[in-house]
Amino acid sequence: MVFLYVTCKNQEEAKRIGRQLIRQRAAGCVNISPINSIYSEKDGGLHETEETSMIIKTIDSKIQEAEDIIRSIHSYKTPCIATFALHRLNHEYKAWLTSCVV
Repeated sequence: MVFLYVTCKNQEEAKRIGRQLIRQRAAGCVNISPINSIYSEKDGGLHETEETSMIIKTIDSKIQEAEDIIRSIHSYKTPCIATFALHRLNHEYKAWLTSCVV
């Protein structure tokens, strides 16, 4: 089981990506939350903005498919798509998640 962490420009974009991931069975669940981001600009300045974060729950064999879907929809030239391997997940949730994507 893995979680993908993705940031989006807004909730609408995150929902659009999330729906497509679920429809194509590349993920079993997507959590969407508003966040405040501070990042460095190329000229060294700081930029602060509101974004939306996603935690996408899937299995190892679906990572590339999920990334491909995200990249095909995402508005950012360089989206953040980070993968977190889970060390432990309760058996019942793991079974449910696997049934959603296989």
